[in-house]
Amino acid sequence: MYDAVNGMSLQRLQESLRVISGLDIYQDFQQAQVIYNYPNQSAIHSARFARTPIREAVRGKLRLGERYAYWVEVAKPNEGKAFTAQMTVLLKKDVDKLEAELRNR
Repeated sequence: MYDAVNGMSLQRLQESLRVISGLDIYQDFQQAQVIYNYPNQSAIHSARFARTPIREAVRGKLRLGERYAYWVEVAKPNEGKAFTAQMTVLLKKDVDKLEAELRNR
């Protein structure tokens, strides 16, 4: 999702998930366990050193629920609001491959 006027937030993504996918999926997301959270402090320092503010701004989580896995990513700069965010609902069997890809970014 992209919103240059109002900005994006995790709350807006969650509300969109509830409206689009229904209460069952929304509740599964709410109860899902975070299995990977990024970036770590080392990646943040590396992005600052390389002067890549976009890499520094991206924050993400990979969550595993009872029914599905959820990948949430918000690009929020240190100052200002996030204009872009994404939430992907995926099959649980695909979570290991995605986690490996995210760790090797």
